[in-house]
Amino acid sequence: MAAAQAISDNRGYNFIAGFHGAPGWYCWHHQANPRTPLQARIFLPWHRAYLQWLELALRDRVANAAIPWWVWTLDQRIPTAFNARRIDNKANPLNSSRAVVPNATPPIRHTTRRAPGANSQASLPTAAEVTAVLNQSDWATFSDQVEDLHDRVHGWVGGDMGDVTTAAYDPIFFAHHCMIDRLWSIWQVKFGNGGTPGELLGTVLTPFHKTFRDVLDVQRLGYEYAVNAVPIPVA
Repeated sequence: MAAAQAISDNRGYNFIAGFHGAPGWYCWHHQANPRTPLQARIFLPWHRAYLQWLELALRDRVANAAIPWWVWTLDQRIPTAFNARRIDNKANPLNSSRAVVPNATPPIRHTTRRAPGANSQASLPTAAEVTAVLNQSDWATFSDQVEDLHDRVHGWVGGDMGDVTTAAYDPIFFAHHCMIDRLWSIWQVKFGNGGTPGELLGTVLTPFHKTFRDVLDVQRLGYEYAVNAVPIPVA
């Protein structure tokens, strides 16, 4: 992550973070995208393609790099790996990044910040709530409900994560979305892809050059998830 943040061209973290909110605005939330009047339930596949794009960029820097997931049901705080300002006597690149978007209105140029728990209207999802969502057998219902859980985490973390414009510039964005993607993967093991609208499968997930159909199978994308979380010790 430190190496990716140091790159200022389109291989770097700042450029890739800009796909989500400013300046790209390619993201899909609650069937909407600011670049088009069309409505489509592609929140889950779009963000899966986004995660893979970043992970491949990280692997260009370190061959076996992988994005971790944040199990907010077990660790109801910012994980140490993302909260520590320094690790091994070096600045921790998971704590924050420099968001630089000179062509935004107004221009964005700051180090990302968080305000965990400051929003009294937002709480981290509980294990019982996640289990209830994973038990929804209808794909559309599952997608909508897991997105509602997703929204709460953004609101709880606060700061840049609480604003779609800058959310992806905070490195914890991707650990959060990796958890969301993991829940979808676990749901797929349980229910398959039944109910996924056939008319959406050919939808192109711009700007990733993949369709909804292309990202249905995580193993074809080159990764998979464990059912149980494994804590990663931090020096």
